[in-house]
Amino acid sequence: MKTRLIPSALLMATTLVALPSCYEEEPTTKPAEQQQPVQQPEPQPEPEPVKPAEPTVDIVAPAVHAQLADFGFAAPGEMAIELTPNPDESFTVSINLPVSIKENLFTSQNAPAHFNEERKAINENAAAAMLPEAHYLMQVGAPTDFITDADRAATPLPENLQTLANELKDLSESAVYVVTTPADTTVTLTGSLKAKMNNGNWDITDLVLDTSALIEMASRTPESALPQDAAVMTADFEQNQKNLIAEKIAAFNAAAAPYIQGREDAARARMVEAQTRREEEARKAEEQAQAAAAEKEAWLNHITAAIAEGKLFSGEWTRDNRFGTISIQIDAAVKFEDSIQFIGKLYDTKLPEACMDIDGRCPLAKSEDGSARIDINIFDGQYDPDQPTAEVFDAKDGVLLLNLTQDGKINGDMTCESWKETPEKAFKISLAPAEPKKTDKKR
Repeated sequence: MKTRLIPSALLMATTLVALPSCYEEEPTTKPAEQQQPVQQPEPQPEPEPVKPAEPTVDIVAPAVHAQLADFGFAAPGEMAIELTPNPDESFTVSINLPVSIKENLFTSQNAPAHFNEERKAINENAAAAMLPEAHYLMQVGAPTDFITDADRAATPLPENLQTLANELKDLSESAVYVVTTPADTTVTLTGSLKAKMNNGNWDITDLVLDTSALIEMASRTPESALPQDAAVMTADFEQNQKNLIAEKIAAFNAAAAPYIQGREDAARARMVEAQTRREEEARKAEEQAQAAAAEKEAWLNHITAAIAEGKLFSGEWTRDNRFGTISIQIDAAVKFEDSIQFIGKLYDTKLPEACMDIDGRCPLAKSEDGSARIDINIFDGQYDPDQPTAEVFDAKDGVLLLNLTQDGKINGDMTCESWKETPEKAFKISLAPAEPKKTDKKR
């Protein structure tokens, strides 16, 4: 026998329906109706499983904003995210974050090239001011032999012109700050992260945010961090710099003009002074040559007058405490190109019969002490054997080593060639011009 199982709930409901109410009359049921089968309810679909919660912008924003800590010049905007569920009930979150630049960002750059082009207006005068001295000397007609190696070297600018040139260089080449990222510029950063619910909290991991655009901007200088008196490139600044450069150029050229003219005038003065000095030196040299020639002529006249036929010099000889008289007489003299040679006599002034023959030579050139050298050889003759001078005459190598002074006197030694090792044996001779005695015709 087959039995249909009815759900207990349905059975209970049916039973409750079948029981009469205590307050109602028992209904009259037809037999046929009582025998009809109970209809079963249609089966209900199973409930869908509960979906896990999803991360929101508010949940991921703090972690993403923390990546901007090193970029104080950037302000984050409204973030947009896209979620991709993962099998482990986590979410991959794609991020689009607009970022706004709070203030102008500047980059230091070289000054505009046209500043340097304008500065070239001083080049001609600067070059002229630095030309070698030789340029100005040749310009005023100086001969090439007047120019020295030092004149050929370039001349540095004087201090005032160098200062102006340096100021112009600074104005033309100093760096300027240029806005390379205007304020309110917006860039969109992209990235991704992983979010997963863990015990009621979201774990944020694997956060990657592309901040390369901000890293590039970080090397620039925010407006608030510009140095005091920074040169910021604006239209007004550029015009002001051009005006300053023009003023400095005018000041340089104004200062250079008299300096350049002064260098030319100085070169002319130097050349004129040098020419005058040369003329003076030439005249002086000529005068000195004339004086030397006159002096030489006077000296030659002095010698030839002193060493001449008929001249007589008388004086004394001394050795230790011994002394005596002596005379030199020149009987004949011959002048050569550079000397005078002569012959004569050497005798005792008090005893003319004690007489020795001599010959001698006198160079025409003046000695260092201002005298004329006279070398005399002593030959045979008659002499007093009782006089000390007989030692010279006996030796047969007697000589007189004398000097003719500018006042016409003669002095020196009478010695022998063999006495070189004993110079103390020499006789000191001192003579002066004397009037020749008239020769006795009977003699």
